[in-house]
Amino acid sequence: MFIAIEWTSMAFHAFLLSHDGSLQGERQEARGINHVGDGAFENALRDIVGDWATKASRIYLAGMITSRNGWVETPYAQTPASLSDIATQAVVKHSDSLPPLIFLPGVSVRDPLPDMMRGEELKIFGAMGQSSGLVVLPGAHSKWVSVKEGRIEHFATYMSGEVATLLKSNSLVGKLIPDQSIDSQEAFLRGVRLAQESRIGGHILRRIFSARSYALCGELSPAEISDYLSGLLIGAEVREAIAEFSAPDNHVTMIGAPSLCRRYGLALREAGMMPSAIDNAVLRAFQALCISRWE
Repeated sequence: MFIAIEWTSMAFHAFLLSHDGSLQGERQEARGINHVGDGAFENALRDIVGDWATKASRIYLAGMITSRNGWVETPYAQTPASLSDIATQAVVKHSDSLPPLIFLPGVSVRDPLPDMMRGEELKIFGAMGQSSGLVVLPGAHSKWVSVKEGRIEHFATYMSGEVATLLKSNSLVGKLIPDQSIDSQEAFLRGVRLAQESRIGGHILRRIFSARSYALCGELSPAEISDYLSGLLIGAEVREAIAEFSAPDNHVTMIGAPSLCRRYGLALREAGMMPSAIDNAVLRAFQALCISRWE
């Protein structure tokens, strides 16, 4: 048996797996590393999955728990990186009455800009297996990743989600947004299309102000500004990413929350791409890792 844990900044997700990778148990808590005080990570682990410890021969940990703000900081595996590279560069820690604790590294790239990820790499390996293609992980800091035969070759982070939050909460264009906005796919797609419109000069910095100017001109209701801004930023992100990364057959694999994947799917289709979403990617990676350790 193995225990495999994805421990992010905001959440704890553990799997109990047999040697053939079959799922024997699963537990989730909103107890990410940001919610564990005084570095008491071992106490938190024992509290959540301590009763599994006697059944397991090792415990894998991935995500922000392996960062400098987590329990044990691991080095980054350099691209190109495979699941095997992650496993061989892990850091092992021993603790009384617990199986060996195996802290898995993240992945980093140096050129053309330094970039890094912790936790997302497992989702990518789980989703792609040994295949090739372009992957996006939507979020506050979205990752666009080029995968070749199961190896992460290149990736880039786009802070579109965080920038959208800042614009909506603390900017001139956000001042017109009412407390209660509406969910408007039409407004979102309008933003996407403007972001991808090549006949207008400039890029996203010129287009952001239109969230205010359209509203002042009566062409956009205040309740639609939030979704319009999201469309602008995601549309710009998609436009830039597909210009940099190649996507065989125009296909993009999406890994993330269903609501975000739906939005990215809309933006990708507007750009002529063919997106599809994959679930349970982390579990698939842990299953492959566990099986490989027995072979």
